[in-house]
Amino acid sequence: ASVLSGLLADEGAESVEIPTIEIQPLEDFTDLYHVLASLPSYAWVVFTSTNGVAAVFDRLAAANRDARAFGGVRVGAIGPATARSLAQRGIQADFIPARSTSEAVLDELSKLDWKDVPVLLPAADIGREALADGLAAMGARVQRVTAYRTVPAQGMGDLAIAELEAGVDAVTFTSSSTVTNLVSMLNGHRSLLERPPVICIGPTTAATAKGL
Repeated sequence: ASVLSGLLADEGAESVEIPTIEIQPLEDFTDLYHVLASLPSYAWVVFTSTNGVAAVFDRLAAANRDARAFGGVRVGAIGPATARSLAQRGIQADFIPARSTSEAVLDELSKLDWKDVPVLLPAADIGREALADGLAAMGARVQRVTAYRTVPAQGMGDLAIAELEAGVDAVTFTSSSTVTNLVSMLNGHRSLLERPPVICIGPTTAATAKGL
């Protein structure tokens, strides 16, 4: 989100950042440790966010392992930021889609043969199933593992209400959870979102906003 704020500032906009989600570690790492111990059994590991990259490499470091754990495994990054996060840790992504929506990603991935290919997807506890379901439909053997938790941010409701009451020219959302969490934070003041234009990154986020 801060990257988006910076880009808007470059165009002369004044941005107010209001965090609506917090990234937290898992309460139990058993499943994640289990799949990371068997990385060589997967043909692909596909990361959908920088948070997933950080969570996986944190667990590898805790087990005294590093990027060499991915030797022989092809790695996908859904988006340039995720690819950069991997590169900072010594992994050059084998696949980076031109567009980062699940639908566009699946269209590009469909050009490869996925029949009986074992794929690991580290993801958030509330992540979308579209990528996993799409790869499975192509014949891949998909293992989705929770790598981190996303929870609503605390203590931001009063700030959100104050900023919206003061008047903003636009509200931007970067994911479905940012939409649902902000609406929850407004605590009955959802009408404050009716005046400013709402801008969403991706059709899934837009659909969530329309649904609320």
